[in-house]
Amino acid sequence: MATPISEKELGLLINRMNLDSSSASVDRKSGASDSFHGNGWIQVENHQIIVTSPDEGKKPATICAVSPLTLLINGIPLNGATEVTEDDIITWDIKYPPLFEIKVSRDQMEASFILYSREKYTWELQDLPASDRAFIKVAPNKDVVIDVVQFNHIINTLEKLGIRKHVDTAAIMEELEHPTHQPVVVARGKASTPGIDARLELFFPEQVETIFHEIGGVIDYRSHRRIPSVHEGDVIAVKHALVDGIPGYNVYGDMLPPTPAQDIIVVAKESTEMNDKGEIIALTPGRPRLTGKKVHQFDISNAFIVEGNVDLSTGNIVFSGDVIIHGHVTDHMIIESLGNVYVHGNVYNSTITATGSILVKGNVISGQLYSGYFGVMFNRMYMVSKQLKQEMERLEIAAQLLTNEIRARKQTVRYGQVIMLLLESKFKIIPDLARDLLQVFASIQQVQTEQNEQLLLLLRQIIQSAQVADIFCEQTLGRMRLLLEQLHSNVASMQETKVSIEMAQCQNAIIKSNGDIVVTQAGVIQSELYSAGSIAFLDEHSVCRGSQLEAMDRIVAQNVGSSSNAHCVLKARTHVYVNNMHNGCIMIDSYKLNVWEKVEKQLFNMEYMLNQQQVPQQTSVSSS
Repeated sequence: MATPISEKELGLLINRMNLDSSSASVDRKSGASDSFHGNGWIQVENHQIIVTSPDEGKKPATICAVSPLTLLINGIPLNGATEVTEDDIITWDIKYPPLFEIKVSRDQMEASFILYSREKYTWELQDLPASDRAFIKVAPNKDVVIDVVQFNHIINTLEKLGIRKHVDTAAIMEELEHPTHQPVVVARGKASTPGIDARLELFFPEQVETIFHEIGGVIDYRSHRRIPSVHEGDVIAVKHALVDGIPGYNVYGDMLPPTPAQDIIVVAKESTEMNDKGEIIALTPGRPRLTGKKVHQFDISNAFIVEGNVDLSTGNIVFSGDVIIHGHVTDHMIIESLGNVYVHGNVYNSTITATGSILVKGNVISGQLYSGYFGVMFNRMYMVSKQLKQEMERLEIAAQLLTNEIRARKQTVRYGQVIMLLLESKFKIIPDLARDLLQVFASIQQVQTEQNEQLLLLLRQIIQSAQVADIFCEQTLGRMRLLLEQLHSNVASMQETKVSIEMAQCQNAIIKSNGDIVVTQAGVIQSELYSAGSIAFLDEHSVCRGSQLEAMDRIVAQNVGSSSNAHCVLKARTHVYVNNMHNGCIMIDSYKLNVWEKVEKQLFNMEYMLNQQQVPQQTSVSSS
């Protein structure tokens, strides 16, 4: 009858087991002895197996067969090492290795003939000196041939496998006459030709281009922005129709249908039309725009143009297209655009949101800029939910291995207790990730779905160690993993692409983009920047002081921090490059490094951070 395992025993078992892999090695100690005085022994001589029983109180000899030999003890096939005495009847049989083999590739597109030997020989027992642990072997006697591989043998085998067409008989004959004993392809199928997916060819850039022109040997940094625009009647894109594929066949002659080509849905919205050739034509002048992922929609964005400032006289601007402001955006104003926003002046203590890009020629002072759809919050949720889902999968595997081991010991344990102890020992990262995800949820202003409410409850429970043992079962753990997978998929499907934020400088600002952030001139002071792409400072004199920068790709900065201790935090997924840095903190993924002394032209990447981690208590870096 199974007995419950104690928590102490379970903890010791967890520490002893290697739960990081799905397989465990077994240590088998050899019981062989260097002598067999009084013990039983076995000898093979003249193709006979001779067994001697042990003296009273001594150990009998053990016998084991080496493939292709099969031993039968008293008519029962031997399975592993077995003790035998003189009273046992030992017979043997040979499972003759094949003379040839036909192997069909996994995709059934090739059949290969492998000739192992032209002749089949008799096999005989090999002599073995007396031993108390005998491994019985056989070897072929090449003086006695009992069969020879013929051409018709290979053809008959192919036909039995159903391979009758497109057989290369010449290759078979060549291998029989001049054996290489290597796989020889004797039948080939014909792969299907996949269809060609429908595709869109665009004749305009999907975002604003930044191009610097050289005039008289001097680069003009003022007139570098090109806003995509078209005239009435221009072809802005072409939909190329799908092309059907051509069927193929495998070595069995079965037809292989081609991969079906995927079509795309294209809709010509306002101010555009699509003709029979698949051409999308602009009906009015403006900025061509492509939106949507599953349904590709074309339209021409009309611009709302403000010749002066956005202030109390203009009021807040909400517009389903581009917004162009030739002046400044003054205090406490709001601009909402279903397109791009261009500001030729400065932005003061105002909020700008855009489904496209935001470009500010001047400065952003105490403002907030948001580009893309749900921006930073969903990107963080994407990363944390993905990592937590992976850790939950590992936790499930470890819990299964542990419960199987406990059952093998004929003991019992509550599943929740296993989960609780694993979280406290091997998977401490899971509660930390759950707390991170809870913080992300708390910072998002949105209507919670039923699925998210269920996930929030489970996240709160899993960080409470006392509740885990009583609440979590296999179904609960599976449900949590499924909810994380749904959340991860939903977030991934809502990502926007090809958006950016560009500005000359910012101070006391919050800048968040689902794409890149580009600082063109003076730099960033006392601000918070987040980019799902990269953050780049173009001007070699631009500064970054007292700010926090985070990029899911990389950061390229010029002058970071100052001698007056304007501390900065730069966090990136792949790397951070600084031209000059006085002080601050660098974070690459989960690795952190404080910089107290000036460094120049330094690349901080994962390799560099790992090297720094190897130095005991390494908290600073300097460069001469």
